[in-house]
Formats: sequence, structure tokens, C-alpha cells
Amino acid sequence: MYADNLINGTSMPDRTVCLTFDDGPGETAVPGPGPRTTDLAEYLSAQGVPATFFMVGKYASDLPGAMSEVESLGHLVANHTYDHPNVEQFNGLGGDVVGQVSRTDALIRNWIDAPVSLFRPPYGAWSPAVARVLNANLTASLSHVGPIGWDIDGGDWACWHDGKDPAFCLQQYLNAVDAAGRGIILMHDATADMDVVKRQNRTFELVQLLVPELKRRGYGFQRLDDVPEIAARIRTTIRCALKGDNGLYVSPQLGGGGQILVNGPTVGAWEPLVVHDLFVGKVAIQAVTGHYVSPQGGGGGDVRADGPSVGTWEPLDLISLGNNRVAFRSITGHFLAYDAGAGGALRAIDWLSLQPRNIFTYEVLP
Repeated sequence: MYADNLINGTSMPDRTVCLTFDDGPGETAVPGPGPRTTDLAEYLSAQGVPATFFMVGKYASDLPGAMSEVESLGHLVANHTYDHPNVEQFNGLGGDVVGQVSRTDALIRNWIDAPVSLFRPPYGAWSPAVARVLNANLTASLSHVGPIGWDIDGGDWACWHDGKDPAFCLQQYLNAVDAAGRGIILMHDATADMDVVKRQNRTFELVQLLVPELKRRGYGFQRLDDVPEIAARIRTTIRCALKGDNGLYVSPQLGGGGQILVNGPTVGAWEPLVVHDLFVGKVAIQAVTGHYVSPQGGGGGDVRADGPSVGTWEPLDLISLGNNRVAFRSITGHFLAYDAGAGGALRAIDWLSLQPRNIFTYEVLP
């Protein structure tokens, strides 16, 4: 889920920092300045320093090898939108913010070495309105944590824009680190919006100066998913209630273990559900008793809350329709639906058909 405000590292231990890099991946074939994502990842790994690389989808699509290399070296691959827009402005103009996240997710998903996908908005531009749009799409919000901000910025991209050398930029970062004493450091392994700055990028050289000096000064390094504020959000599961087109809630009877009826007038003891992200586009739904929602025989008939674990029948295709609306499809291709003719039972009976009775509204619960 997405918070209304940027998530920073203010509760990190004293003299502990976390290195993060935006706008890549990028590679440069000749010696000299330019983006060097894999060189940077290799150097940091050799130094025992974990980092997070917030990748722009359109560049990641051209360099899939960089993603696998970064992940294999123990670093995190994270989401930085597909086109690098200011998402606050983009959303205000009616842009597809969900698409900016989901298109990049599709590219980086196989190389995310974390329980969730971490998201940082370009420029740190954010608003509660953007959070609401993303949280209204279950695919975009499930197993996501954001928006990730930063505490320390020495302006590396501006150094390269102005033709400054890495030693000058080093001092700016050291001053900023010492002033903060701890936190998430913002750097750039490429520059998404200005090709001239991208070609002049010297962050690889800067990091080779910065890391030894920070170690000499007694600073330790932490991976982004170990930052307390972020780790706490990673452990949080999405609890929700699902409402059918009859205006009533999906209700595993007795909280699970048997029949499911779409008859709950309110969210009571039986109605809360936990949605588990399994893999791309697949989820499992768990009732309060721990039983999983299970289309019997994989689909084509009754749906019961009696799955002891996630087996063959329990994975469901998640289809997000926006505006807090979702549909679920079983492994046989049948949509989960409210069946008025069966006393309001939840059944997996509709095939190749999206209609009101198999569209549910979800409400996120505390």
C-alpha cells in the first residue's frame, strides 16, 4: 500500500546510511563519464555495501541484463515509474499513474529480491491524491511499499550538469551525511530527463570516493528493506472486505471452513479477508480462520473457504478494474460470482464473461 507522505529513514540507527540510486539502468561502452550501473553494483558488492537501484521502466526494458546483475550481487531492484514523469502533475492531468507503476513492475518483477516492490516517485513529487489512485487498484497496491523518499542529497546530478568533479561532489555528500547523522542517501546512476547530464555522469567515481570515506568515519550501511519504517510496512498485509453487486459483503460462514455467502450486511467478525500476492497476477484469499478461498475442483461450481493451504485450486487471477473494483478468475477460467439463484452463494460459474455479479468492490480495513 501507498502512504500519503514520503517514507524516510529518520528512525535508522545513528551513523547508519542506506545508498539508493535513481534513473537507471544505464551502461557506457567506452572509458570515461557516463552511466555505469553494473560497474557500480559490482564495486558496492565487493565493498560489502548493499544498495537499492530505482529503475525507470523504459531503460530497464533495454537492459534486462543489468537488472539480473544488480539482483545477483545482493542489491535491490525497485520501481521508479516507466517514463519518469512528475506523478503528482501527471495524475492531475489525467495521466495513467497505475500504468506507470504496473508497466515497470512487469519488467522488474523477476529481479525483485524482497517480499514487496518498493516505489519511489520521480523528483519525490507526491500527494495523497496519487496515493488514493494507486491504492484504488489492488494490482498496483498489493505487495507494494511507497512512496520511498530520502534524507540526504548531495546533488550529484547537479554536479555533473555544472561540470564539477567527483571530489567537489564528495564534499557535498559528506557535509550532508554529517549534518543528518543517518538516513537514506539519494544518488543517480543515470539521469532520466537530460541526456547531456547522463553522458556526464560520474557517480561511479564519486561512490568509489564516498564509500571508503564513510567507512573511515565510522558509518555503517543498511539495505533499504531493513530501514525500520520500510521494514514495518513490508510486514503489513492487506486486510480487506469484498462487496458484491447486491450491496452485501462476501462472508465465509463462521469465519471460514465451509460455505461462503455474499450476505454480510456490514463488516463483522467473518468478513475480513487477507489477500496474499503469490506471483505475477495471482493471489490467494485467506479467511479469518486461516482457511483459503477455494473454488471446488478448480472452478465451475461452489467456492468454499476450506483450503488448508495454497494448493492447486486456490490461486486466483486478480483482475483490477480501478476505482476499488476487482474480479477473480479460477484456474479453469471461471469468474468468482455472487449467485442469487443459490441463496447468495459465492460460486465460480461465469466463463469468459465479466458482468456485475462477478465484480466486487474492495474496502481496505485497518
